[in-house]
Amino acid sequence: MVRRRIVSMVALVALLVALFAALSVSAQAELTRVRIAHFSPDAPAVQIFINGQRSDIQTLRFGDVSGWVELLPGTYSIAVVPAGAGLDAAAIGPVNVSFAPGGWLTIAAIGSLNAGTLTVGTVNEAYRTLAADEARVTVFHAIEDAPAVDVILPDGTAIVSGLSFGQGAVLNVPAGTYSLSVVAAGTTGPAVLSLPNTALNARTFYFVAATNTLSNPQVALSVVGQSRVAPLIGKRNLPSIAAIVAGDSRFDTLEAAVNAAGLTGALRTGGPFTVFAPTDDAFAALLSALNVSAADLLADTALLTTVLQYHVVVGSAPASEVTRFTALPTLLPNSQILVEVRDGRVFLNDTVEVIVADIAASNGTIHVINAVLLPR
Repeated sequence: MVRRRIVSMVALVALLVALFAALSVSAQAELTRVRIAHFSPDAPAVQIFINGQRSDIQTLRFGDVSGWVELLPGTYSIAVVPAGAGLDAAAIGPVNVSFAPGGWLTIAAIGSLNAGTLTVGTVNEAYRTLAADEARVTVFHAIEDAPAVDVILPDGTAIVSGLSFGQGAVLNVPAGTYSLSVVAAGTTGPAVLSLPNTALNARTFYFVAATNTLSNPQVALSVVGQSRVAPLIGKRNLPSIAAIVAGDSRFDTLEAAVNAAGLTGALRTGGPFTVFAPTDDAFAALLSALNVSAADLLADTALLTTVLQYHVVVGSAPASEVTRFTALPTLLPNSQILVEVRDGRVFLNDTVEVIVADIAASNGTIHVINAVLLPR
């Protein structure tokens, strides 16, 4: 009998370890990188809004290319707004843009404000580790009144062909010094732009954009050494607490409650937090006991906020940390969750059990519980 119990416990531990490992792996996603370029010659300085909020991307003036910003893969609402204005004054967007895992996407504001042709052009640069003698060059056509162009060597050899306004081309070339000309597609001159004696260093990423107007062409340039981006290539990260809740069908009611209480932003970018997450079944049991509907609960935002704050502890605490305490202070002022370990199981406030522990998020830890915690 004892032997059978030991075998069963070992099997259970193995199952839980496998489950937590699977949760950790499935939650991981390779980050995507985005940068913004301002190539509209008559547009003012702009700022970038992402999902309705001003982003951390710096204010951009004509010719500027921002640094890379890391985002979790997914679809985002992007808007280009005159500096100092609100989202309702957006010159471009909001438009939905989808970012794939591992992407390196440059989004350029192009066209003319006066002509009403402002739009965006995108190019996926797909950074990867370069060979020891290799450079990567992205060429982007941002001159609205120029024809499609080729980029040619002095002997007329085209290294980029038929590049139209708003399009980009990415190529790997041996490091060295090049004399390049940008000409109308299918010709060898006259040059729209001349780039004599252009040095391309090994293991370096170049972004070269032809900008402004055909009568006064300019070049916008960004140069990034591989040593600066090498730690980012293939980097993976965990989704936020909010993203995990939104993507897990066990937490549909919790997600609706968080949204109704206006706490989604805090659980997406705030923290770190430890969240004790009730399942849909836990909420259903509470609603049945109270004889109220989910709609009634979601409509009472004051009550929702109080209850949800009681499920959140400041700091990221794995189960090994939680069980060191007999009480945990919560975001709800002057309120604690009591912690007790009985027969290897973790209980909160005497009766609420932690049924899945240690779901890691980018901004904290989630522990799944089988009932809704009510402030004591």
